Amino acid sequence: MAHMDATKAAQLLEKWISFNDMDDKSAWEPGEYPFIQSTSKAIRLSVQVLKGKSSAKGAQLQEAAAQLEEFADEYGMDSPDEWERENVAYVKETYEALQFTVALLRKK
Repeated sequence: MAHMDATKAAQLLEKWISFNDMDDKSAWEPGEYPFIQSTSKAIRLSVQVLKGKSSAKGAQLQEAAAQLEEFADEYGMDSPDEWERENVAYVKETYEALQFTVALLRKK
């Protein structure tokens, strides 16, 4: 796996939103969608931070980091056995991007 940087992390996280149909309310159980919607917002904010286009600071960044961590835990991103075989490499790389992003957000 190549070294993770802000540009690559932003690209992977943007792709993650569409890969998981995070903007499609009908793709999710009604009880799950508020969490998915919050995660999508956290990803979008994170992407803007990674691209250097966000003025968000402090608590807002910490909340986004916590949301990303909770999503990764809740949806087993660190458990390749939970993913379809053809998606494992992509999920692992996106999980690495997510970890990179969380670390960056926590520093700001």
